[in-house]
Amino acid sequence: MALIHKMVQPGWPGRFVSIAMGIIGIPVAGIQGVLKGSPEHGWGHPLRNRIMITLDRSPGIHFRELQRRLGVANGTLRHRLHRMESEGEIFVQRTNGRVCYYAGPPAQLEILDGIRITSDARASSILPVGLSDLQRKIVGRLVERDSFRSQADLARSLGRSRSAVNSAVMVLRNRGIIQEDIIKLESHLSCLSNPTVDYGWVDMQNRVGFRG
Repeated sequence: MALIHKMVQPGWPGRFVSIAMGIIGIPVAGIQGVLKGSPEHGWGHPLRNRIMITLDRSPGIHFRELQRRLGVANGTLRHRLHRMESEGEIFVQRTNGRVCYYAGPPAQLEILDGIRITSDARASSILPVGLSDLQRKIVGRLVERDSFRSQADLARSLGRSRSAVNSAVMVLRNRGIIQEDIIKLESHLSCLSNPTVDYGWVDMQNRVGFRG
């Protein structure tokens, strides 16, 4: 089950017009100003379709990971992403020093349903995207174990120094990913430990050692 963008779908007349305009290359604005592509349609550029499918499955993925998954040249991918951004097909947000890509504004992700967020930058911040290697491992370990009594316990679990873990935890707390009073993921990320939900954008359980 992929993350779904919370968008109001038009009626059949509107859909017909959208499809017709899409065929001739005219982008159609969504109800909240989102220009969202449809990767299942065969008339799109092959790389564009693969990008949209990947972003729909893994919103917030950063460039290096997107390139790794697609297996395309750096310049080719950058050119296609730049074109898709300029045409309003994708949303780009710099988070934690990394450029992260979305099929639509991050505030519309259903994982954030019920959270009052008016800024897409803030929405991206409270999602585990653009993480450093150590931050990724911390989130992954919290998915596996739920919580830790102290940063010292967490550091021992990861085999890292307390100072390094302290700095990483501070960043994650400031971003709203880890709770303030306990070393535990914020409640809106509790779904990451649910094996029945496919949140491939994190891939924490099996890839905590991955260096992005």
